Amino acid sequence: MTLLMRDQENVKKGEEMLTKLIILLNEDGRLSDVIKVSQSALGKREIRVRIY
Repeated sequence: MTLLMRDQENVKKGEEMLTKLIILLNEDGRLSDVIKVSQSALGKREIRVRIY
């Protein structure tokens, strides 16, 4: 496995985790957290980690 392949795999896993988190938050009616998580996907990783 090359470094590029590993990085691509890690990105895919991260995207899957983010998608699952957004779905679960939405099902729980936590729309403000959905907004925070989706906005933090571009920046502040700490918000996503805390909510996970």
